[in-house]
Parts: sequence; structure tokens; C-alpha cells
Amino acid sequence: MKSIREHASLCVTVLALVGLLFLAVPRLAAQQDAPPIGGDADDTFNPPPCDYNDTFYQDNGLDPTQLVGRFGSARQFGPPATGKQANWVADSTCVTKDPNRRNFRILATTGGNSDDGNSPFSTGTQETFEFISILAFVTNQSNFETTYSRTVGAINGGLDGDQQNAGSTISIVNSQNPRNIAMQDLVSNFEGYAALKQKLPNGTFALNPCAADMQSPLAPPTPCFPVNTVNTVFTPNLRQDWRFATNRNAMDGSDNNCISTDPAVCPNGVSDSPFGYFCDDLLGMWILTYFWFTQPPNTTVQPCHDIFAAIGAKNGFTLDGTPIILTAHELNDELEANNCGAEGQEAVDGTDGGAVWLVCPAIPDPRAGAIAPDAFLDQVRLSNGVPQNLALTANFLSLQIFGLFPNELTVSQKSQLNKAVASASAATTP
Repeated sequence: MKSIREHASLCVTVLALVGLLFLAVPRLAAQQDAPPIGGDADDTFNPPPCDYNDTFYQDNGLDPTQLVGRFGSARQFGPPATGKQANWVADSTCVTKDPNRRNFRILATTGGNSDDGNSPFSTGTQETFEFISILAFVTNQSNFETTYSRTVGAINGGLDGDQQNAGSTISIVNSQNPRNIAMQDLVSNFEGYAALKQKLPNGTFALNPCAADMQSPLAPPTPCFPVNTVNTVFTPNLRQDWRFATNRNAMDGSDNNCISTDPAVCPNGVSDSPFGYFCDDLLGMWILTYFWFTQPPNTTVQPCHDIFAAIGAKNGFTLDGTPIILTAHELNDELEANNCGAEGQEAVDGTDGGAVWLVCPAIPDPRAGAIAPDAFLDQVRLSNGVPQNLALTANFLSLQIFGLFPNELTVSQKSQLNKAVASASAATTP
């Protein structure tokens, strides 16, 4: 993980959905449709994602006029959508279900792997996935607000629906919120790992990105792979699916997070854990971390040759022929520690030209209607069109068709899911 300034935080608001992201729990028979349909209570409780409204962006320290490629305003067609697909549609129910949203519902559902030590191969646990909505890109730290103030309860002389805290003031002074934390520092604790293709169109394998400040000294600067626009992270340019490091705090205190300097409060000293994703990062933002190989897939250099072979034998191989990386351990302790790989982030002043941060909130609980019938999965595919990770495909389709994780299905439902996965795979094969 790239070194960034850390702060501690306490989750003062308990979210009902936190902790449900990946856990296998009893079926939610009372809270889900089979298959999901609109119009009942559970659809309001756990609706599909929509874009945030301008006020919510501002309340959380981001200038909405500076967002690049914002869903609802741009990118309705084109990657990740293909053919006649749309990335988003107008939907008048978004605000009804959540007043912090605006009436544009997101169909493009990007799938990725949560890399917090849960590889099915290195830890023996089941691989876990996250489903996110890439709402927009942030390309410069100047896009974060330096000064802002709003009295809760009033928008254009009307009411914003938050009457519980009516009269309170939301403020940002010198880029810091009332907790003396800059939003830029907060969201930079959460990393979204993009694996750009290193094999160039001419077949050459590039060992560094085309940004001088990002390049690793372990490999020559040229040839290089481009990172100079937000388009470079669109799925057709990726060698494997996204990885996400959420670094969530434990809400029950089991992580021993304690931030007071008073020894009576923290007898064991300060434990400065990262922020909680669902408690603090309310826009669902991530800092974009690129990771790449500093040796080609056919390298004979040791120990890189053996490391590539061992990880690939467990996880499979990317579109470049390099091993798929699923965990922080594989990247940090196996690749980087042995000079076989590197990671880097774009300059926060925007001089590199690409995305520095992503506004792409994870769906807290993707069951019970959160994956809509008309949504589609944005994932990496092989050259023949078949999904690279069929387990991710199965997880998405299970949630979309039944509103349940695959391990919650009945025997009959599993049979239907298998047919749906086979159909989804065959339908994309030329």
C-alpha cells in the first residue's frame, strides 16, 4: 500500500447494512422478492444505486461541477456498456427512495475482489466480491472544497427532508470538516487497484506507466502503458478485475481502535486505525492505485519466474499472461518485496492527466433488489468474450435473479443459476 497520512475515526452512526456486504446469513424471506420486482417495502429499504445529488456531494467536501464523466450527465453509452446497453437511465423513484440521490439510476455494476486477506487460495476462505458503481472521476485535489457552509433543513428556501438535524450547520473551513479532517485525506485511505493492460497493441510488454513520477526504477521507462486520461481505467483496458482495499474499522471495537492521548481512556496507547468505509467515506470514494509487473510474463529472472508460476497456478492468469493478483499479500509480500512488481498513484495536482480518485460507492448489501433486473455486470472478459472470473458472474446473476448470494439458494435455484451462467457465457462468445 502506498504510504498516506492516516487518521483515526469512530463510527458514531451505526448503519444497519454494515457487515452484510459479504457475510453468508439466513435468507431474507421477508425482505426480498423472488425474483426482485418493484413497488414494495424492501425495494425502498435496499434500492438499486442512483447518483448523488449536488448538495450531498457538497456536504461531503466535493465540488460536483468538477466531476469528470459523471453518470447521469455523461457516459450514458460506451464503456462499460456495449451494444444497446446504457450505463444509466432516468428514474423518478431515486429521490423518493433516498433524498440524497438524484433521479438517475445506475445500470453498470462493476465487480471486483475485496483484497483484505481473503483469497480462496492463500487463506483457504471463499473469495469475496464487491459490487460498485463508478459514478465519476476526480482528477485534481482542487476539486475538493476549501470553503463551504450550509444550514441543514434549507435548500433554495425549501426543506431538504433532514428535520432531525434542522438548524445545524455543515461547514468546511480551510479544506477541513468540523472534525478537522480534509476529505482528500479521508478518502485516500481506501484504495481501488486498477490493473491496466501492459501488453501494447504491437505486442510489446510495457514495464512502466507513461507518467514519470509514477515509474518504478526496477524497469526501463519505455515502452510504457498510458495513464493520461480517465478512459484508461475503463474495463476494456484492464488485464484483470478490480481489487478494493476497504480497511474498515470494526464497529464492535474488536480492532482495539483508540485515539485518545489520555492513558485512562487508552491504557494500551493510541491505536490509529484507518477510517471506516461505510461510516466515514459517505461518497464511497477510493484513491486509484495502479499496480503492474516489472518483469514480463515469460521472465526467466528469479525469483520472479517462480513467483509468477506459483500465483498463476492458484489464481489463474490475466489477459497479459501475468498471474491474477487477489490479495495485498500477493502484491506487497510476493511481488513488490522481490522486485517483481510495483504500484503507484497519479499526481494529485492533476499533471498526469488521469483519474486520481474514483467516486464509486460499494453496494452495502447487494441482495433483495439492490441488483436490478436491468443492471449489467461490468467485468473483464477473455478474448473469446467469456468472463474471466465465472464465480463473479455467478455471484452477480444470483443476486440479480433471486436477490440472494449463491450459498443461500435452494437446489432448484442453483440449477437455474447454473443455466443462467452458462447462457451468459455462451452469449458473449463470438
